[in-house]
Amino acid sequence: MEMNKDRGTMKWTAMMLPEHIQRLRDWEKELAYTAPKEKTEWELEDLQQTIVQAYKQGLMVTFSIFKQGIWSVELGVITTLEIAKQQLLVETETVVKKVDFAMIQSAQVVDGYD
Repeated sequence: MEMNKDRGTMKWTAMMLPEHIQRLRDWEKELAYTAPKEKTEWELEDLQQTIVQAYKQGLMVTFSIFKQGIWSVELGVITTLEIAKQQLLVETETVVKKVDFAMIQSAQVVDGYD
């Protein structure tokens, strides 16, 4: 069996089975996965104050959200706080999204947003 050569380096992917390639990709995802750390009482209080202030003043907020192993960032205005359901509604440029309180890892008010 002859190895494919490209500028003197062997092309090992040509010899790999699709299952091996998939396992390598899964392994890369596991390495990139970082679970959120548990928030202290002080951090939770600060997060709550930021959310309430942004809601009352109608300010634009950036949320860092962790859901089902995936980090995402949402930018929008909080239109509704549903304390009983532990959710809030965030109006982005295109849609209104429900966000569970437990998924929110951080929130920052956006200064000077036009």
